[in-house]
Amino acid sequence: MHFVRDPFPETGRAPPMSPISPISPISPISPIRIIGIGSPFGDDGIGWIAIEAIEHSGMLSRFPAEAVATFRCSQPATDLLPMLTGATAALLIDGMKSGVPPGALRKIDPGELRAEAGKISSHGLSVAENLALARVLGMLPEKLMIYGIEIGDAGGDPGLSSDVRGAIPPLLGEIDVALCTLFQESG
Repeated sequence: MHFVRDPFPETGRAPPMSPISPISPISPISPIRIIGIGSPFGDDGIGWIAIEAIEHSGMLSRFPAEAVATFRCSQPATDLLPMLTGATAALLIDGMKSGVPPGALRKIDPGELRAEAGKISSHGLSVAENLALARVLGMLPEKLMIYGIEIGDAGGDPGLSSDVRGAIPPLLGEIDVALCTLFQESG
C-alpha cells in the first residue's frame, strides 16, 4: 500500500514522463531498432533467437552506443507501435508461412504487406495491420526493412528446427549489411 499512496518518497515527486511508457525498456534515443517478433515456442522463436544471435555476434559494437537497440516483441498488437515510436529506421524479423521450405530467408518490401480484415495472427493484431496503423498515425520509421524466415512448427518444441536455425547466419549477414548502409546514408 505504501507504493500506491507515496510511490516516490525519496524525492516527493514522480520522475518526468517520456514519450515511451515508463514500464517499457525502449530507449527513445536509439534511432535504429531491430525487433524480433515471435514467441519462445518452436520455430516461432526465430525472431527472438535472431535478436540473441545479433546481440552475441559483436556486430553492434561497431556502431555508436545508443544508436542501435534490439527488442523481442511477443505481442505486436500492444508492443510494436511503442517499439517503433521515435525510430528513424526499423528492421523487423519474424517467422512466416508462405509455403516455401522452412528456413528460407526473404527480405519483404513493406509495400507487399496488406492488412486484410479477417486474417488471424497468433500475435493478435497482425504485423501488417500494426504497420498500416503506424503509417496512418505517422509513426512508421523513414526506413523499414522486414526479414521473414519460413517456419515449420510454430509451437510445441521449445527450440528451433535445424532448417530454421540454419537461416540465422545469412540473416546476420543481411542485418550487418543493412546497418552499414543505414549508417553510410546518415553520413
